[in-house]
Amino acid sequence: MRSIRAHLVLWLVAALAAGSAVVVLITYSFAHQELDRVFDDELRQIAEAVHLREDWKDTGTVRVARPDFLYVVRAYDKAGRLFFETLVTSRPFDAPRSLDPGYSEVESLGELWRVYTSVAPEGIVQVAQPVAMREALARELSLRMLLPVLLLIPVLGAVLAWVSRRGLAPIEHTSRRVQERDAGRLDPLPTHDVPTELRPLVDALNALLARLAASMDAQQAFLADAAHELRSPVAALALQAQLAERAQHPETRAAAFADLKQGIARAGRMVEQLLNLERLERGGRIEPAAPVDLARLAREVVAGFAARADTLGLDLGVDAPPSIRVSGAEAELRSLIANLVDNALRYAPRGSEVTVLARSRGEEVELEVLDSGPGIPADHRSRVFERFQRIPGDATPGTGVGLHIVSKIVERHSGTIALEEAHPGRPLPGLRVRVSLPAGEQVRTGIRVQGSTAR
Repeated sequence: MRSIRAHLVLWLVAALAAGSAVVVLITYSFAHQELDRVFDDELRQIAEAVHLREDWKDTGTVRVARPDFLYVVRAYDKAGRLFFETLVTSRPFDAPRSLDPGYSEVESLGELWRVYTSVAPEGIVQVAQPVAMREALARELSLRMLLPVLLLIPVLGAVLAWVSRRGLAPIEHTSRRVQERDAGRLDPLPTHDVPTELRPLVDALNALLARLAASMDAQQAFLADAAHELRSPVAALALQAQLAERAQHPETRAAAFADLKQGIARAGRMVEQLLNLERLERGGRIEPAAPVDLARLAREVVAGFAARADTLGLDLGVDAPPSIRVSGAEAELRSLIANLVDNALRYAPRGSEVTVLARSRGEEVELEVLDSGPGIPADHRSRVFERFQRIPGDATPGTGVGLHIVSKIVERHSGTIALEEAHPGRPLPGLRVRVSLPAGEQVRTGIRVQGSTAR
């Protein structure tokens, strides 16, 4: 596991070392340039200090300005006749004698020399110095400057390690606080002493803890509600099984088994709805979003409920164009339509109609399910979208989660849902459930599907 502290110190020390190398190179370049300027000036001064006439005729010696530097001095006339040559260095110097004044660099016996030539009427003076001597002196000066930096790098590394340890202490403290938490302690982490740089992370952790707490509360509530809702169907199944066992006549036994099958179907439907509800509550998807033909789904769902509608004596039909496309999860939209049709069939009186409408409204697609049942009072319409909520006094079999599932699916598809009276003014006003979804690619030609019991 990589350590932030070690990583930080390592990179800082490496940066210091790289910076030191750059400083040495720059120092060497500057020192070399400055030494070149100083030594060039010295070569010129030595050459100009030599008085050929006086030195040659009177004393026979050479007077120079700085005898402590390594150099070669020689004098000759324009014909190349050597007056004298003084070596203040152990290196041999054998370069062509030049008549051009000024600075130059010449090679002598495989070594590069810096030469200054002074031309006078009395003769020519050349002063030469090895270039390697200048480079060695520049390196020596650079290394002398590098030594304190090299000694300082370990000290700075130790200081940086100590500073990083102090600086990262809030992270370790926050980590210990998180480690102390368990599933039973999801209260937010304190933020009064958190550094500014760490505050976004702590805020994100607090938001996560809040979501976990809400999710656990929702799961506990769901388990309690599901256990409560399943108690009655399970008890009813047990009673129906006992009645079937005790039945003496074949007709009575057949009726008991028929009731038992219906009870099993209702319990299966309840379990399916509870599973769908649990998946929607935790944000799970049955499938990814894709273009869905809502008109085709409506016709398929109505066809699937046709036999049940025929048994109940209801006229079930769908009115939709050939194709209306929305973007969403087909399985969830199918569940939405199925729940609405199932609720409508439960409450519609025998001999009435249940109609599924699908049509385009500009940039939206509307899906409506209408029935002729008792409807839902206006003061209860907002509450029926909650889990396991039913209208007081309603004896119709059901789980109370169908409309809640519908509302969750509509919400996940960025739509809206509304409950209205389907037939205002009638003794049984019925219920119109209107769902609006964002439209996709559409074909707006209308068509109506009919059958013996499906219009």
